[in-house]
Amino acid sequence: MRHWMSWVWFAIPVVALAAAPAGTRSPAEELDAELNAQVKIPGPELVVITDGPDPDRYALAEGSVTLDGKPLPGPVQPGWGKRFWEGPIAAGNHVITAEFAYRAARTGPYPWSDTYGYRVPGKVEFQAQRGLRLVVHLRVETHDDAEDARGKLAFRAALEPEMIGKVDDTPLPPPPKPVLPPSSGLDSAAPVASIPETPVKPKTPPKKKKKAPVTTTAAAGASLDVATARLQKAIATPSKADAGTP
Repeated sequence: MRHWMSWVWFAIPVVALAAAPAGTRSPAEELDAELNAQVKIPGPELVVITDGPDPDRYALAEGSVTLDGKPLPGPVQPGWGKRFWEGPIAAGNHVITAEFAYRAARTGPYPWSDTYGYRVPGKVEFQAQRGLRLVVHLRVETHDDAEDARGKLAFRAALEPEMIGKVDDTPLPPPPKPVLPPSSGLDSAAPVASIPETPVKPKTPPKKKKKAPVTTTAAAGASLDVATARLQKAIATPSKADAGTP
């Protein structure tokens, strides 16, 4: 019984996977399809160009280029700037592998003096995006100063993206004018006085100086005479304490 129940639980995921429809797409694929239908962005394109080396110094014996493990139709042409393949590809990550074989020019009078060959492998990884054309240059460069003869030819790749989607550069229309509400009776009121940015200080009237009392010479002389007479009277009249003493 336990063995039969364990087999049932193991078979449930398999049945569930088999019941799923084969034509269903992931949410990312559905979103990509919806955006493509609305925006109409063209699919990615690929152009493969072979460059070098100098055919007078190195003769091309054979060459092959594959995209994601599938060979691309050739043949590879010797020289610079030779268009090898172009066409649409799927969006996403891709890998280009290449292998070239060259024979050096004759270095002596004997027929077997030019049998020395060079095999140059190469690999390029890139990502294709919608609306872009990617130009991939498969270059074989010469390094005459290399100490090892196998290093005289080296592989190097260069990528050049180009936009193929048309950009709508039509200027945008001006924004609509704002709709104001109907005017009310408050609009006819008297305008409010504007307040200046820098307030003006009110002017204060100057303070009046108090005048000092003016004393005449005659009044000053009279008061001095009165004081002198009072002093003389006080000296001439003895006090009561002095009168009681013998």
